[in-house]
Amino acid sequence: MEKTSAVNPKETTRSQKPEQSGISAPFLDVTILCKVVDNFGDIGVVFRLSRSLSDFPNISLRIITDNLRAFSLLSPGINPGADEQFFNGWQIFNWNASDACLSAFTKNPPHLIIECFQCGRPEWLDHLLFNIKIPNIARIIMLDYLTAETYAETFHCLKSLTRSARVQKVNFMPGFTPKTGGLILDRQFLKSLQPDKGGACPSLPSNPLRSFACPLPPLLGDTPKTPQEPSFNILFFSYPQNHTPVINAIQTFSKNAGCPVKVLLAQGAGFDSFKSAYKSAREEKSPSEKPIFKLTELPFLPQTDWDALMCKTPLLFIRGEDSLSRACLCGVPFIWNAYPQSDDYQLVKVQALLDRMRPHFPPELFEKTEACWLTYNGAQGNLNSAITNFLLSYAELRPCFKDFSRSLLQNGDLAANLIEFMIKISSQP
Repeated sequence: MEKTSAVNPKETTRSQKPEQSGISAPFLDVTILCKVVDNFGDIGVVFRLSRSLSDFPNISLRIITDNLRAFSLLSPGINPGADEQFFNGWQIFNWNASDACLSAFTKNPPHLIIECFQCGRPEWLDHLLFNIKIPNIARIIMLDYLTAETYAETFHCLKSLTRSARVQKVNFMPGFTPKTGGLILDRQFLKSLQPDKGGACPSLPSNPLRSFACPLPPLLGDTPKTPQEPSFNILFFSYPQNHTPVINAIQTFSKNAGCPVKVLLAQGAGFDSFKSAYKSAREEKSPSEKPIFKLTELPFLPQTDWDALMCKTPLLFIRGEDSLSRACLCGVPFIWNAYPQSDDYQLVKVQALLDRMRPHFPPELFEKTEACWLTYNGAQGNLNSAITNFLLSYAELRPCFKDFSRSLLQNGDLAANLIEFMIKISSQP
């Protein structure tokens, strides 16, 4: 166990975007490390963080990742076969291209390293960092996974010892409270949160859900050839599991919505299992029981298009760290599928986030949300009933989720907080 010591939390301020805060930053040479473990979640956070950091002046970014293919899908224009490339003003390296990386980093040794999600460091980088012939001090910032658990506040800004005084390590925790680093409030995402210039979605009287019915926003620049019928859209993005109870719950919701319901099925690990369950429901059930909601299969979307879709969809089934953080900020009802872990530890993480949300909900609505989320993530209970109760309470739940999102925006921007933190530790001996 590494020994830790605290940085005074009072010195870590709630930061704003550069145009708001007037930050006059010294030049920062930052290297970001990322190994892709959970599909696109890890690299998604790194891509978002890199874009947000680039909004600040005087920053040079080098990104080292072991999965350039995943990176290129989130941001077309990145060459997945290149060991070294320039993109968007960043220098991007293949983690496993040790010769190319060692050559580049020997010429310009790293000073500030953001090690994401306990990914470790390539052997070639450790060789450089602990080489006694290289006298400069390297500071490693351990950017951890997003969690609502209380240890996020405890570990935020704690230092850790390494085997060399020249390599200094400190934790930086994303989170949901002012005592953490907060969430990334990147400019493009905040822009996507703004209402369309054309105004609100068409209001269809006689049912409260109809006021949230909208045409599907164009994806990837496509323009529909014919006008789309307004529908209540549900974005579905999950891990593989038995989706039959979810489909049954959406079916019940569809019968009470007062407008067409459409499920937008996102690419990813849970795509095939949901599609298969939907197909089985249509083939096996009687005509009166067949799903009446439509299913639209989405293409894989670059991150900015995914953000825009999330912000314009009134109900979300979501998974993954990056998409979870966006869902929390969107201010619409959502159901989170946490990454399954041994001994059902995902339930601890789900309950921790629910506890952060509790003050923003009346008791009855919170009980429905809690039952839905926990059952959806493997707790005992009737999943069909739990999700149905949540969905049928949509109109009442919406202001609760909106209030929760406002509280997160008030915590400030993780990228701005991180910039100030890096400036602070860089000035220390």
